Amino acid sequence: MSNEHSNADDFVKVIMRTTIILSIVTIVEVLAAVTLTGILPQMVLNTFYILMSCAKAYFIVSIFMHLKFEVKYMIVTILVPLCFLMFALAVFLAEGNSWHHMKNY
Repeated sequence: MSNEHSNADDFVKVIMRTTIILSIVTIVEVLAAVTLTGILPQMVLNTFYILMSCAKAYFIVSIFMHLKFEVKYMIVTILVPLCFLMFALAVFLAEGNSWHHMKNY
């Protein structure tokens, strides 16, 4: 009985720690959006937002979906599709940029 109670307390601590980390990352994102817009190039800010969003997604998936302890399944279900998505995003951005710079519409 005592072991079950300590496991529940440990999991509550992990959830609270994750919630605090997610809150801090979100506050940093908002502060960056408010203070650094216009100072840094938009591409740098967008890259920062994407990296912070990926960090938050990692914490959410690893803790709340319990995939942190199942590394093989996390790689198969999250990272492989993410790689394909990033590749598709890069291709679409390159294609859109080429259409944008065409002389003859």
